[in-house]
Amino acid sequence: MDARINALFTNLLNVGAGVGVTVCAFFLMWGAFVYMSAAGSPRQMESGKSAMLNALVGLGIVLAARAIAEMIHGAVGGG
Repeated sequence: MDARINALFTNLLNVGAGVGVTVCAFFLMWGAFVYMSAAGSPRQMESGKSAMLNALVGLGIVLAARAIAEMIHGAVGGG
């Protein structure tokens, strides 16, 4: 039973990280598109930069959450 819980936990971490990376990639592309198509508009350029920065910050949060979850899992004897 314990091995199945460990496998489930590992699978959930992998799926969550995969979704986070996919969403980050989408928003990086979207922000780059907005930035490149701004045609000199400062408001749109800032919007594109903001979207790219927020995507990278979100990716950092996802990766940090995964690392913290793995540390907690290891500390409670999960393997």
